Amino acid sequence: MQCLFALSEDQRSRRCGEKHMSETVTGYIDHVIFRNEDNGYTVMVLKGTKKEEELTCVGSFPAITQGASIEATGVYIHHPVYGKQFQISSFTEKMPEDTYGIERYLGSGAIRGIGAALAARIVQKFGDDTLRIVEEEPERLAEVKGISEKKAREIAAQVSEKAEMRKVMIFLQKYGISLNLGAKIYQKYKESVYTILQENPYRLAEDISGVGFKIADEIAARVGIHADSDYRIRSGMLYTLLQASGEGHTYLPREQLFTRCARLLGVDESYMEKHLMDMVIDRKLVLKEKSGETIVYPAQYYYLELNTARMLNELNIVCPEDKELVRHRIELIEKETGTVLDEMQKKAITEAADHGLFILTGGPGTGKTTTINAIIRFFEGEGAEIRLAAPTGRAAKRMTETTGYEAQTIHRLLELNGMPEEERDGHSAKFERNAQNPLEADVIIIDEMSMVDIHLMHSLLLAVVAGTRLILVGDENQLPSVGPGNVLRDIIRSRCFPVVELTKIFRQASESDIVVNAHKINKGEQVQINNKSRDFFFLKRYDADIIIRVVIALIQEKLPRYVDAKPFEIQVLTPMRKGLLGVERLNQILQRYLNPPEDGKSERAVGDLSLIHI
Repeated sequence: MQCLFALSEDQRSRRCGEKHMSETVTGYIDHVIFRNEDNGYTVMVLKGTKKEEELTCVGSFPAITQGASIEATGVYIHHPVYGKQFQISSFTEKMPEDTYGIERYLGSGAIRGIGAALAARIVQKFGDDTLRIVEEEPERLAEVKGISEKKAREIAAQVSEKAEMRKVMIFLQKYGISLNLGAKIYQKYKESVYTILQENPYRLAEDISGVGFKIADEIAARVGIHADSDYRIRSGMLYTLLQASGEGHTYLPREQLFTRCARLLGVDESYMEKHLMDMVIDRKLVLKEKSGETIVYPAQYYYLELNTARMLNELNIVCPEDKELVRHRIELIEKETGTVLDEMQKKAITEAADHGLFILTGGPGTGKTTTINAIIRFFEGEGAEIRLAAPTGRAAKRMTETTGYEAQTIHRLLELNGMPEEERDGHSAKFERNAQNPLEADVIIIDEMSMVDIHLMHSLLLAVVAGTRLILVGDENQLPSVGPGNVLRDIIRSRCFPVVELTKIFRQASESDIVVNAHKINKGEQVQINNKSRDFFFLKRYDADIIIRVVIALIQEKLPRYVDAKPFEIQVLTPMRKGLLGVERLNQILQRYLNPPEDGKSERAVGDLSLIHI
């Protein structure tokens, strides 16, 4: 009954930057304080160790047998809240050495249906031979008072499953599969895991979250599957398309797919061609013609785009309002707000009133916010229920500040159900608001649409019923979505929906070189860097330490006086995380100058590096 459980490499390395010597402790698992069944992370109490009466142990394990005797290897760590703990890197489950240990093991709840009293009777009946009876002849348990033949069979089934899981975990460890991943694989395939790993380990990449092509490919190499295996090439093509989706693409041109896949697999491009149509027939891929070339979609992205287009068309209802009435109400809005709207802004309000779906676009300083406020007032005058949202918390907060109406993230609007990331299996998040439980609103306005990807757009449209006005606002030249798809740009360029583009830069914005330069960049024009500007400066420095000194001087002294702001209201942006001018180093340096540790300041550790003083 011995089984070695070893933690994954990343778990072994998590030592909060400290170096410890490995130690070994022996005891039995008295009780479990906490266990996350999703990832196996466990906090448990070990008793009967030589050094301590009770020892709190932490680690990630696929299965825990309360009452089991173990020999554990790991390191002692100090948790800032819970104190001394033993972080287990591996352990061996050992046979109880006496009848007392056997009784404790059986009565711990390790086997459903056997409590402390029944465990005592079993041990009394079979003595030192108890564990062998339970594992090899469980039907004999029916000889014990209180155990029927049916119950004996149920106990036998449990024991068998536990033994099989241990065997599978040992088998998987030979292929370098971590415990957490091994537990997922076992739950999915049970005993058929042996056949799958020997025949087609690439199934793991398709079926199980957390197993990507790279892991499956490593297993396949160890199993002895050839580099030009059909399974490998098909899986490699799907993986290449998945990688492309991480770059923001919902498809790849066929030639580009073949080139990238051949580079990944180390095989000739000709191997891809013969599998392409097979994968189309299997509905893994979809082929389409675009601009004279063949493009290849993963099936899920093709249908996401197709359904998104269908739902957009369903919302695009023409509901014309009385033109004279609309004009009169716009005049009232101008009078009430003290603003003068230009013709395109008035057109935007009219189009929003006349259509179930409307897109407002324009660069910085073109009056999108003013127009949104006017649209809100227009529909408010009709007694409409209005909901505002944006893709990020910062964008939603900004929308609230500029409109005076509460805005929220799209995820919050759709009521994200909190499903853990690892359970989403590569699919979009799950929302409480959907086709069965749509949003209750007359008008929905979404800002910063350039950051919305195809997954989020599809989820949003599922929750919007025909008759609800959907107004999309954004600049296609601004930040694109992190996820796949360029939704706003594609909607605008389709020319299938009403779009108003604001182009006039208003006086206040035209005086800002930030806005002027943004438009120059969009047009591909040269930006003037002569430092005559009031709000756009370029300081040329080459040495990292000098650059940091300049940044500190700007934040501490110069900018606060110039823009009438506090140092903590100034944001520093850098294009990298690591390196001499990366986020991590800059944060540490800026903290030393702007928020150093002092007596009386409380501190909170974040990660391995930084401290935040409150």
